[in-house]
Amino acid sequence: MRTSSTYSRHWDIETRQHELLGLDLGEGLPRTTLRYGAAIFPLYWGGWLLLFGFPAQGAAPLFLLPPLGLTYYGAKRSATYWRRTNLLVWAIRLNYLHTGVRPVLGRGRIPAPKPGMKLRVRRLGEQLPQLAELPSLAPLFAPAEDDGPDQAESYGPAARIRPRLRAYGPDAVAKARAKYRKKQRRSKGNEK
Repeated sequence: MRTSSTYSRHWDIETRQHELLGLDLGEGLPRTTLRYGAAIFPLYWGGWLLLFGFPAQGAAPLFLLPPLGLTYYGAKRSATYWRRTNLLVWAIRLNYLHTGVRPVLGRGRIPAPKPGMKLRVRRLGEQLPQLAELPSLAPLFAPAEDDGPDQAESYGPAARIRPRLRAYGPDAVAKARAKYRKKQRRSKGNEK
């Protein structure tokens, strides 16, 4: 099996903002961090002001630190997918939790019905039965007896595939091409 090194990660070029509104930032902040901050700070502060109003003097750190931490850690590269930022990986995970994996029906022409959050919450209740013992959350995590068939199984059994990998050398490829050419010549000769 071949292994190789990729050196492009070491040459990663990161654009930085050296000046913002006429203020010199020195080496500057990465532009990705500035973009994420420009989206996260107004959303967080707007939500805070709508729900709680202006913060008291003691709650000022709660008003400032969460969006700062989310921006800082969200703009870093993910350890698992180095081409993506952490915020993008978190958004993909949240999207998966919301929509799940939908099967493709009719080659994508027929949209699959959305089972909703109810199914995922029940699956979580099956994995962690102690959640059903919590007084306020018991109805959410209780196992369903009268809901009918399991929606996850309604699309049919899972498709089982076993791909086989084969490595062909140039001699095998040349042999296969010669065989294909002979078939083509025979089929052309039979057509005349």
